Amino acid sequence: MKRLGNINALAVLAGAILPLFSQAPRPTIKNVFWQPNELQQGSVVFNTVEIERVPLRLTGKLGDRSLAFFKSDDPKMWYALAGVDLETQPGDYNLTVAAVMPGGRVTRSLKKMEIKAANFGTGEANVAENFVEPDAASKKKIAADQILKSRAFSHLMSTPQWSGDFVPPVQGKATNTFGMTRMFNEELTSTHRGTDFLVTEGSPVVASNSGTVVLAKELFYEGYCVIVDHGQRFFTIYMHLSKVEVKPGDKLRKGERLGLSGQTGRVTGPHLHMGVRWNGAYLDPTKLLALTLPKLSPETGNSQR
Repeated sequence: MKRLGNINALAVLAGAILPLFSQAPRPTIKNVFWQPNELQQGSVVFNTVEIERVPLRLTGKLGDRSLAFFKSDDPKMWYALAGVDLETQPGDYNLTVAAVMPGGRVTRSLKKMEIKAANFGTGEANVAENFVEPDAASKKKIAADQILKSRAFSHLMSTPQWSGDFVPPVQGKATNTFGMTRMFNEELTSTHRGTDFLVTEGSPVVASNSGTVVLAKELFYEGYCVIVDHGQRFFTIYMHLSKVEVKPGDKLRKGERLGLSGQTGRVTGPHLHMGVRWNGAYLDPTKLLALTLPKLSPETGNSQR
């Protein structure tokens, strides 16, 4: 009788444990999506990952570039602001996401992104000959400028400084010049890695979103230039200014003035050149300005709202 009682007890215990193992665990990563829906060379991409269970951290890669995800006010929604370099070859690329859970278990998700070809234009421009064939002193300055820019773009803030939509830096029309191949003085071919805004000299230029100034200096090609770090290797660049009103380390709010437009550096006339760079990739500023982005709380990032 004692043995029969033990067998019955084991049967009851097994019945209680079995449902725990027969139920499939809920997936950690519930959904991965992005905007805009259609992507092309130079597109800015806002990635959203919906999580079923909150991980310790979320990592990812878009092609060969690492993504920096951050948790929104909803702990089950994670974001990453990124993009597709203008020189990316059209085709299908992997968007991989990895969620690291307590205990070290990793759940991965893989999505295919189709990158379409963009229609980049061509043009010609005439500039001072020294901008095409620099003399020895100019070459020395160009090399020194490159060190300064590399240092600025190596600046790293682990949390987003921006909040909500990026705004135009000037009250002027954006031209369709991103990605354009330009021939200077019928000698030098160059790719335009930003967008020109048509404004008169002396027009106010504002920060497109909150961030920290990492460079504010006159450069050879760029003229008076300001670079703003918006966190997680996302930068905006403002070139050819006539006056700079900020310095490295300044914290700027969205829409705060940083200088005046001009025609310094390699230009054919007054305008503002705006650039966007993420993780070494150059992106189309007009596509950034077209995105609808969430407003972030101070707990999400460190931006000056």
